[in-house]
Amino acid sequence: MTTDLSPATAASPARGADAASQTDAVNEPVSGGGRRVSDRPSADDRAPARGRALPVWVLVGVLAVLVLAGTWFVQDRIGRVERDLARRLQETELRDAQREQQMKLLADTLRDAQGKTAVLEAKLADSLGQQSQLRQLYDEMARTRGDLMLADVENSIMIAAQQLQLGGNVQSALLALTDAEQVLARSNQPSMIGLRRVLTRDIERLKSVPLADFAAAVNRLDAVIGLIEQMPLLADLQMSGSATPAARPDVSQPGLRGLPERVARTGLQGWDAFVAELRTLVRVQRVDQPEALLMSPDQRFFVRESLRLQLLNARLNLLARNEALFRADLARATAAIGKWFDGQHRSVVSALGALSQLQATRLAVDLPSLAESIAAVRAARAASDAR
Repeated sequence: MTTDLSPATAASPARGADAASQTDAVNEPVSGGGRRVSDRPSADDRAPARGRALPVWVLVGVLAVLVLAGTWFVQDRIGRVERDLARRLQETELRDAQREQQMKLLADTLRDAQGKTAVLEAKLADSLGQQSQLRQLYDEMARTRGDLMLADVENSIMIAAQQLQLGGNVQSALLALTDAEQVLARSNQPSMIGLRRVLTRDIERLKSVPLADFAAAVNRLDAVIGLIEQMPLLADLQMSGSATPAARPDVSQPGLRGLPERVARTGLQGWDAFVAELRTLVRVQRVDQPEALLMSPDQRFFVRESLRLQLLNARLNLLARNEALFRADLARATAAIGKWFDGQHRSVVSALGALSQLQATRLAVDLPSLAESIAAVRAARAASDAR
C-alpha cells in the first residue's frame, strides 16, 4: 500500500501550527512597558515552527508505508508458504499412496516368495530323501558289484551255449562270449584272470569253426520257389517247335509279272500251316506215370502249391539249422518235380540243378562245447560267495 502526500495535505499541519501559535500569543500577558504583544506572530516566528512539524509527519508517513509494505510482504510470504505447504502436502499424500501400493505389491511378492520357498523346501526334502536312497542303493551295488558282474558273465555264457546247441548260430555265440570277456576286462580284477583266459580260449575255438554260407543257400532256395509258376506240368505239354511256319521271303516282281510267283508263295504258306497243324495233333513221349497227364486244372493248382509249401518248409528248416529235415524236404520236392513236371524244360532243369546243389551243401559243423567256461564262471561265483 502506497501513501500519497500532496501539498494540501502537507500544508494542513502547518496551518494548525499557526493557529496554535496565535492562541498562545493572545493568552500571553502584556510586557513591562504596557504594550501587548501582538496575537499574530511574525513571519520569522512561523518559519521555525513549520520547519519543526514537517519531519514528524514525514516520519509517520514513511513508517505507515513501511508498515503497509511489511504487511504486504508478510502476507505474500505467508501465501507462498501456504502454497508450498499445500503442494508438499499433496506430494506427501501421493507418495504415501504410492508407498501403500508398493507395500501391497511387496506383501504379494513376499507371499508368493514364501509359497515358492515352501515348494522348494518340499522338493529339496524329496531330493535329499531320494539322494539318500540312491546312496544306499549305490553302496549295495558296490558291495555286490563282483557278484553282479559274475552273474552277467554267466548269463552271457549260457546264452552262447544255447545258441550253439539249439540253432548252431556261431556268430551269436561269439557276440555273447565277446560281451562277457569285455565285462571281465572292464572289472580289471586279478581274481578274474583265469576266467578271462578260459573265455578267450573258447572264443578262439569258435572263430576257427568253418561257417556255412546260409545266406547263399536261402537265396538259391528262394530262386527255386520263384520258378514254380514258370515250370510246365506234363499235363500242359505243347510242341516245343513253333506251330506257325516261317515266312518265306518276298522275291516276286511287282505288277502282273510277279503274280504267278505270289500265288505260288501263298499256296506254299498254306501248305506249311496245314502240315504244322497236323504235327500238333500227335506227339510221342515216354511217360512212366500216366496220371500226370490226366490231371484236372484244380489238381494242377494243388500240385504247384504243394511243391511251394515243401520248399518253404525246407527254407524254415534251413534257417533253423535243422539239416536232417532240410534234406528230407529237398528230397520230397525233387521227387515231386520229377513226377509232375516236364523234365526237358530249361526252368525245370534249372530248379533240379539248384536243389541238387543244396543237397550237396554241408550245413552241420562240429561246434565246440562251452563247458569249460561255464565251469570256470560257476567256480568264480562260488569263491565270491565264500568270501
